[in-house]
Amino acid sequence: MTPAPLVLDEQQEERARRLHRDSLVFVSHDHEIRAEDIALMKPGGVTAKQLQIALDGQIWADLDTFVSSAPRESLRREYQRKVDEGSASEHYAKLLEVAPEESSSAGFLRRSLIALDYVMWQVETSKGQLRIAFEPADIVKAKKDGASILVLGSEGARLIEERLEVLRVLVRFGLRHLAISWAWDTPIGAPQSDRSGKGLTEFGKDLVRELNALGVIVDVAHLARQSIWDVLATSTAPIHMAHSGAEALNPREGRTVLLPDDMLKAIAAQGGVVGVHFMSHFVKPGRDQASVMDLVRQLSYLTELIGSDHVACSPDYLKLDPRTWENQGLAGPSPFSYPPGLADISGFLNVTRGMVAGGLSDKDITNILGASLLRLFGDARKCATGPPATYSPRPKRIGDATEGITPW
Repeated sequence: MTPAPLVLDEQQEERARRLHRDSLVFVSHDHEIRAEDIALMKPGGVTAKQLQIALDGQIWADLDTFVSSAPRESLRREYQRKVDEGSASEHYAKLLEVAPEESSSAGFLRRSLIALDYVMWQVETSKGQLRIAFEPADIVKAKKDGASILVLGSEGARLIEERLEVLRVLVRFGLRHLAISWAWDTPIGAPQSDRSGKGLTEFGKDLVRELNALGVIVDVAHLARQSIWDVLATSTAPIHMAHSGAEALNPREGRTVLLPDDMLKAIAAQGGVVGVHFMSHFVKPGRDQASVMDLVRQLSYLTELIGSDHVACSPDYLKLDPRTWENQGLAGPSPFSYPPGLADISGFLNVTRGMVAGGLSDKDITNILGASLLRLFGDARKCATGPPATYSPRPKRIGDATEGITPW
């Protein structure tokens, strides 16, 4: 059932358009890397978006390729969750028979660099209309100049292939956001499907400290609850929980990225920002399409709970085709949808229209549209300490670290 369209009176429409025009609109968590999708930022009135150049799972690949990088234990837990929900496809159980016991990060850096090259080509051929954000001031300038700007990130840390040295190089190229894990078990720590009480590994804690030192936003989406608590205890900078929301409004999805009130408050207490997911099944219970006002209920709930300066928009825009749900073990036609008018970033004015209709204040709307994320980006950059006085690769000799392609 399609929700009724959002209707505002003339005064509300004028207010929404003014706020959307005057605000710096900055959204987090977007996978739409293609040039034609990035071009939709301007008609949507969006100045900046945090673009994922990588994902820890190959969900847009064929099934065999997807399975080749998916650890068996993670698949088993995800399959059981889908069985409990009644959404598991028949073929998903077969994945467990062929999935590797442990997955490898090999190849993720190469794939990510190809994606980065494509983004850089778009920037280089845009005549200044598309930019990469290295600092918050770059976003402010892009707004002033009428340009679009990207904050580069990754959904998961497999692209660093368990090397902090690789992370440092990517940061020099412009990486400013890292969701440190996705749905799989990795050397970073326990993912969302893990209910054993495990948290971050020692390497995961080292990664958080390194991200702080490099001035990169630490994103805890898809981590197990204990892993998130461990990040909060380790990070010296405020953190981001992207494409999330309030478990209280949708308890069933609390097994994935939605969080309980105490955890949302803890993230905000340290200056962090929670980004609200736009997909219907996260916004509200069930798989029916959500309305814009359902989305606004999530935004309003979080604003009441933790304050709008800790709330942002994290739509999780991605190209949907059957592979994106079949590879994740979901049966039937597409289980994913966005509220009407928000199927892609070009309709972002509808978020502002919804917040106006929902009675949010001008300040709250401005914060949620982008001011909160801009502040978080600035807080992360303030924690950057610069390069250490001495270089210490792991292992200690550079020839060992490079596995013999350079002298000792």
